[in-house]
Amino acid sequence: MREILKEHFILLLGIGLFTYGLFSFRIPDPSSVSRTFGSATYHCYDLPSLTLLSIGAVLIVIGLLKIRKKKDKN
Repeated sequence: MREILKEHFILLLGIGLFTYGLFSFRIPDPSSVSRTFGSATYHCYDLPSLTLLSIGAVLIVIGLLKIRKKKDKN
């Protein structure tokens, strides 16, 4: 039972970090964006956001692999 909670906690933590990193973008000042692409909304991710996205993705994969490995044993 304790192992199941650990696996699901890793998965939930990964999903949370990934989602937080995904939605923590910033919209740059329109004057700093090149005019060659026309009018569009640009989303810029800084280093902490990219780090959260990466750690979240790794934790999601680890959680899914652990759950799949446990199902294959049964």
